[in-house]
Amino acid sequence: MCPQPTSDFETAVLQWIAKSSGDSALQEQLAGALVVDREYTVVGCYSNLLVPMDSPASTAAYSNRGPLFGPSFMSKAVEHGGGTLLWFEAGRANCLEIFAYGDYFPADHAELGEFKLLAGA
Repeated sequence: MCPQPTSDFETAVLQWIAKSSGDSALQEQLAGALVVDREYTVVGCYSNLLVPMDSPASTAAYSNRGPLFGPSFMSKAVEHGGGTLLWFEAGRANCLEIFAYGDYFPADHAELGEFKLLAGA
């Protein structure tokens, strides 16, 4: 599969993580992140990321053992809201995990409609 841009929801989550991390290497990685593929689990999604190879590797503690907790979210499409985690390999973000606190997460992120990001996953 050919890498594609992140969805509006993924973009908002990645921007939130980049801003709140204070990690300039991670900020550079996430600014250029693309999605290689998405694995849906009915209650969430694993968005496998490709970050620019010329962006620096993060040296923060989470970058080698992860995950880095992202924001929680609320959406009318996900009854109890959900959370997010960013996973790493060798200092590079490689997977955004999105999960619902209930029993459903839409396969198409556009179905989330308006959403709100909240501190703490």
